[in-house]
This record gives sequence, C-alpha cells and structure tokens, in this order.
Amino acid sequence: MELKKFLTLIVYILILFVLIENIFTLPISCINFENKTDIEIPNIVSRKEWQARPPVARELMDETPKPYVVVHHGGIIQYCYDVKTCSAIVREYQNMHLDERGFYDIGYSFVIGEDGNAYEGRGWDYVGAHAPGYNTQSIGICIIGDFSNRLPNNAALKTLKALIKYGVSLGKISQDYHVIGHRQTKNTLCPGDKLYEYIQKFAQWTVNPVPKNSTTS
Repeated sequence: MELKKFLTLIVYILILFVLIENIFTLPISCINFENKTDIEIPNIVSRKEWQARPPVARELMDETPKPYVVVHHGGIIQYCYDVKTCSAIVREYQNMHLDERGFYDIGYSFVIGEDGNAYEGRGWDYVGAHAPGYNTQSIGICIIGDFSNRLPNNAALKTLKALIKYGVSLGKISQDYHVIGHRQTKNTLCPGDKLYEYIQKFAQWTVNPVPKNSTTS
C-alpha cells in the first residue's frame, strides 16, 4: 500500500514538472508581450565596407529620437545596382562633401542604392549636413540618382521604408516622426519631382515642418 502511494506521488511530481516546463517554454507572443518580429532589418553597408574616409569631426545629436526624416536624391544622372558600383558613388559623394563643400564628412545619415542596400553615412547618432534647420533633429536619407523624371526602383523604395521603420524600432526616430523633402528646407529641386510626389503620399509627410537654427558642417 505504501509503495502504491509512493508511485502515485512520483506521477504527480512528474506531471507538475511537465506543466512548469510548458509554461516557461511558451513563445513570447503567447504570453501577451509585444511581438516585434515583423521589423524588417535592411542590409546596411558599413563605412568600412564602402571604404569611407575618416570624418574631420563629429557632433553627437542632442535630440533623440529624431522627429524628422529628410529625403534627398543625389541629383546626378548616375545610378547603381550592385555593391561595388554603389560604394564607388557613395565615395564620390563623400569626396565632394569633404573637398568641395568643406563638410566634416558625407552630409547624409544614410545613402540608398537601387541595389537595395543602405550605406552608412553619419549614421543614427551624429549631426548631419544635409538640410538647414533640420541637421540636429533629423535623419537624412539620400537615394543615389536623379529622380526628377522617374521613381527609384522597388528595391530602393522598399529599403527607404524599412530603414525608417528600423530607426523607429531602435528608438533613433520618433514614433510620431514626420517625413519631408529636402526642398522643404531650402531652395532646391531635391529630391526630384517624382520622388517628392511619392513621399507626399506617406502618412507621415507634413506640409508644415518646424526648423531649428543650425550651422553644422
């Protein structure tokens, strides 16, 4: 009789262990936490990978997360569809900004090619030199090419959206951010008529952005 009670106790203990194991191995989404697996992380080519020159100086952003995303185009009829060609063009942008315009570095936070890659410029944390009044409060994203008469391809547009969404998930871009075109910050045709028409359809696009004084290079 005592043996029967002992065996019954062992069975109950085993059942208890199984229940505990099942509880602690439940997927996170089943325990009612927010599931962030829908964030698509774009492929970001590092400065080292595209062979960037070192910056002359750097200034950390004083506002994080940033309330604005400023969209640019290269403004030159020069396109790329692979890492080698895109990297060469990004180096040209950096050389122009450093040597001709006297900037501390390439002006943009990121550059996107029609290869679908994002190329790290000043990145998430450093003040850019791409949009007067917004350099200290925005992420500046440039798509390689001239988009006055056509849109970037689907690969580039997909990466633009994914990069912004990724920035929000990292806490680098505000949850209630606004998207603007470069032409809203100064007298310029950038980001080209077709690309500007495209971003005006974003739910986050605003007609009334608010600038801050900025003289950053």
